[in-house]
Amino acid sequence: MTNKVSTGLKGLDQILDGGYPGAVPTLLKGSPGTGKTLFSLSFVNQRLLMGESVVLVTCDESPERLRLHMTELGFLVQEPGERLSILDFRPDVYETVVGAFDLAPILLRIANAIERSGARSLVIDSLQNLLLGLAIKMPDRELLKIFDWLRAQGVTTLVTAAKSADERHKDVLEEYAVDCVIHLQQRVADHLMTRYLRVVKLRGSSHGTNEYPFSFHKSGISILPITASRLQGHEGASRLSSGLKTLDQMLGGEGYWQGSVLMISGRSGSGKSILAASLMHAALDQGLRGVYVTFEESEQDFIRNLGSVGLDLTAAIATQQLQLHAVRPVEKGMEEHLIGILDLLERVRPQILVLDPISSLVEMGSAQQVKMLLIRFVSHIKSMGVTLLVTELLPDGSRDYSELAISSLTDSWIRLRQVENNGELNRLINVVKSRGNASSNQVKEFLITGQGIHIEEPYVGEGMLLVGTAKAGQMQLDQEMIARRGYELERLRRLLDDLEQSLAAKQQLLLTEFDSERDRLGREMTELQRQLETLETRQSQLKRMRTE
Repeated sequence: MTNKVSTGLKGLDQILDGGYPGAVPTLLKGSPGTGKTLFSLSFVNQRLLMGESVVLVTCDESPERLRLHMTELGFLVQEPGERLSILDFRPDVYETVVGAFDLAPILLRIANAIERSGARSLVIDSLQNLLLGLAIKMPDRELLKIFDWLRAQGVTTLVTAAKSADERHKDVLEEYAVDCVIHLQQRVADHLMTRYLRVVKLRGSSHGTNEYPFSFHKSGISILPITASRLQGHEGASRLSSGLKTLDQMLGGEGYWQGSVLMISGRSGSGKSILAASLMHAALDQGLRGVYVTFEESEQDFIRNLGSVGLDLTAAIATQQLQLHAVRPVEKGMEEHLIGILDLLERVRPQILVLDPISSLVEMGSAQQVKMLLIRFVSHIKSMGVTLLVTELLPDGSRDYSELAISSLTDSWIRLRQVENNGELNRLINVVKSRGNASSNQVKEFLITGQGIHIEEPYVGEGMLLVGTAKAGQMQLDQEMIARRGYELERLRRLLDDLEQSLAAKQQLLLTEFDSERDRLGREMTELQRQLETLETRQSQLKRMRTE
């Protein structure tokens, strides 16, 4: 089936792989309060926005109230006689039809309205009220006639029906008469109500097969678009600086990738919110638009607390470069929180989103349900190209390991720890992972001051990592040791100099004695040589005299 008609709801279009099937009826079935009429009005509004004419058959509310609802929702409202034709088929509950009954007059009025307006879309809200008060002995047969007639008209039809305890109608409508069946339901868990949508069947087309949460808001319906099974990401070519030179180096030298997912985990008091706000502040300085959602503090407290550490976000909030939202997690279920966040992203179109802490939502629902929702939510955020930064509150008794199901989906994971030493708590920071970066494996000291965050190199003692006062004490001891070693080195250097001078003096004395002795020996050798020559001359003279 290739002919699809948009439902007017982006998430539902994704679930139905394009929209309602065209030119055939679709059944929207649910109990009271599940939003059947609201789904219908969303479809009507979409067709009107596309420039089409629509016939709306109302069997529940008056046309005036329907127009009022559309106005309150900000929908495109048409005056009577224009592209929106509303047929009022509300039953009179005080009258009962006696004798044989034929639906032909009702169908004829609908057909005339379609022909007169040239409508290509029809909405009937709701089916059971259309037959209410009618003495119909075989309702199944009449229902089949209605849907056969609707299919013959060749218009895209959306029919709503209340969920009945009588399962006989399920076989007739859902298995035979209708090409598309959508179930709406609402469930209460832990005193929180959540609405879900499920596509029971859709002939000739692929569709989402799971249950999908949805919620109501002042602009209509929002559905969590979690149909994609293939992981999709938005490849970013630029990096964002964290605003902290040392942290940038720990993340690989240039910060983190834009469009990636970062997680900051740590126990209470480790500095998660301050670090997240610092990263947001740096992103704003780089020209990005941001949304910061806090689940633990009011907006006033949040701004005040950040000001105490030198972070001022008031200017960005005033210019709407930053949207700050404080939400109580207990007010609604996890699904509605996530849907609300996605709606906020659609309206604001930020480049960076902070959820602080996302672990506030994890406690709402079963572990499997939370895991599925978070994975799909994070995947959808990544497909939008939005940089996502989440903080995770670790329990006090934990071993500083993440308990979230999305840790494997994060691109960068920063862990904050607190260590107790010498009667004080000190903060440490390290990068667990940073995909696409040659991240550091070092643990560094994490300081929060009135001028912001400072990350310092730890001090390595005798096989230990020292921070805080232990670090200062060890540094003082090492400085004293350095001074003592310096004094000792200077003393030894002077002794060596004295030894060298003594050696030089002795060498000079020996050289002088050597020269004197050498001169004496030379003189004696000269005298002996002279005497030897004299004797030799005398002997030569004696030999000559004898021969004469």
